[in-house]
Amino acid sequence: MLPEWAKKTERYEPDGDRDAFAARSLLRVLEVLTALRAQAGRRQRGGADACLALTVIIILGIVAARTTAFLWAVLGGELVILCFLPGVVLRRRLALSLVAAGFCLLLILPAWLLWGPGPYLLLPLRTFLTVTALSLLQERFSWHELTGALRRFHVPQELIFLLDTTLRYLLLLGEQASELLTALHLRSIGHNRHKGSTLTSIIGILLQRAHRLSLTMDEAMRCRGFTGSYPPAAAARSARAYLLPAGLFLLYGYLFLALEGLWR
Repeated sequence: MLPEWAKKTERYEPDGDRDAFAARSLLRVLEVLTALRAQAGRRQRGGADACLALTVIIILGIVAARTTAFLWAVLGGELVILCFLPGVVLRRRLALSLVAAGFCLLLILPAWLLWGPGPYLLLPLRTFLTVTALSLLQERFSWHELTGALRRFHVPQELIFLLDTTLRYLLLLGEQASELLTALHLRSIGHNRHKGSTLTSIIGILLQRAHRLSLTMDEAMRCRGFTGSYPPAAAARSARAYLLPAGLFLLYGYLFLALEGLWR
């Protein structure tokens, strides 16, 4: 026979807790991981070096333009390219550009209130065009193609290696952070009075794992005879991949010289 206290039904209802910060952190980490996985899984398109050079030249033209005519020409070209993107990608890219332009507008707002209109009012438009151009470049090519394109412009190999390795390990550490946040969310029962110490522990675990990964990578590269050389992977070049960047370079080069009064 069971005692009376063992026959009683116990219903434990933990107090509600506010874990919105952990939930938002987990969602943000998952968004970053999704973007990194999409970048890593993108197929090789070719012509990344030409498009990277074109983007840098257009950004220099945006910065150096003295009138709005060239800026409107760049805006028209970017809007045409944005029309070919899927709706989800289009909203994400436009939201990023608009947020950057809005932040720039807040920075110049005191100057506008104190000194009135001036050339600095073009800074939000320049910011929007620059961020949009970089977003379009990122949307078309993977990070590995872009870091490989940097090698063709004689960027130091150590810097390229550092960028490429950082992007690879961001994905690994992001996956581990997602697992830790998921475990924290599932095991948090009742009211947690020490959220700060819990999140600090997660950050400490990530730092320890990052240190362990760096030591493992250093030992692996020593065993494989790494000499500091980081050559780009050989890829077949297609002439068609360079036709559009070359045409856009000639078009925007002519527009810049003509609209800025440098072509007589």
